[in-house]
Amino acid sequence: MLIPQLYGRPFLDTLTREFGAAACSYVATAWVRASGVGLLWDSLTDMLDRGGRLRLVAGIDRENTSREGLAMLLALEGDVRVYVRHNEATPIFHPKLYGFRAGEECRVLVGSNNLTGAGLSQNEELSALLVEEAGGPLERSLKAYMRQLRDPADGLARRLDENLLDQLARAGYIESEARLRGKAGNLGPARAAADKLFGSRQPIRRRIPARVPVPRSIEPRPETPVGDWNRVFVKLRLARGTQGQIPLAVAREVRRRLGEVNLDGPFTVIDRHTRAERQISPTFPKRRPDAANTYKIEAMPAKGHAILKLEMVGRRVLAEFFDSADADGHAVHELLIDGLRSEPARTVDPNGAAARRAVGQSLEDATEGVTLYRFD
Repeated sequence: MLIPQLYGRPFLDTLTREFGAAACSYVATAWVRASGVGLLWDSLTDMLDRGGRLRLVAGIDRENTSREGLAMLLALEGDVRVYVRHNEATPIFHPKLYGFRAGEECRVLVGSNNLTGAGLSQNEELSALLVEEAGGPLERSLKAYMRQLRDPADGLARRLDENLLDQLARAGYIESEARLRGKAGNLGPARAAADKLFGSRQPIRRRIPARVPVPRSIEPRPETPVGDWNRVFVKLRLARGTQGQIPLAVAREVRRRLGEVNLDGPFTVIDRHTRAERQISPTFPKRRPDAANTYKIEAMPAKGHAILKLEMVGRRVLAEFFDSADADGHAVHELLIDGLRSEPARTVDPNGAAARRAVGQSLEDATEGVTLYRFD
């Protein structure tokens, strides 16, 4: 039997029924996120509470499995074992398999649905259900496959625990969910309605129940940059003529990419105009000497808007200034304004000036004199 998602009910509904009847379950999935584990949380805990067993192997390739998703799996109580699998050579771990022993049947779902919110209720996906009597060839091959995936002999799979989870995060194998989902939101061009060549069909989207203990901040915020950005453009608000103020979110993200441990502190950039090294330093309020309130850099005088580009080149940061009154600076300013029009927005407007603009007012006029920035 084929189980389509988009033209049928969410795949989540099928899994909920299967976990509800299962005594033993096996999952092999390329990607895991809290947005998916949260949708299945009640089904998983109910199965484990009545003595069921869960064996799960998750991939960590292509920056799609989140730390929060793996952490939620570790939080499950009962007979559950979670493994992560990764090949340092080129092969990507890419299966999507959900197997169940329910009564006298072995039931296996194989298709395209990952253990993510999008895979379980949003994307256009397809899976097929295979059913045989328990103890037959289907169940034997299912168990043999899962044993092979978990076999430590070739070093491709490791059982997950809190220590390994921390190691994976520090080594960059997994990212936070908000950063990954922000990256997904930045994929593809933003098209005006008149330029769209295809129709629209909304999925039946399931929501995570409020009682489920989903980690905080899995939804991307506007200031959450994608994981693999290379440059950031900042339309500076100038004080005393040429003193540019860099938003905290920008400076702290640059420091994160540089491997700095402390939240705030100075960092060095190479000025593309003068070729000299310059230091960007934070300022600290007297009441909070441990947390900066802004970062400052001396900018060049500008006839239009002063725009700063910070570009990551290996472990160094290149800094370049633009004046929107010049041709190249005008192009950069247009990039920032276009980012306000996209859905989701790719340009961050920290003060919400664009959202408050008057009827008929242009985005350029609405954001006059305010800071904008865009990770790219």
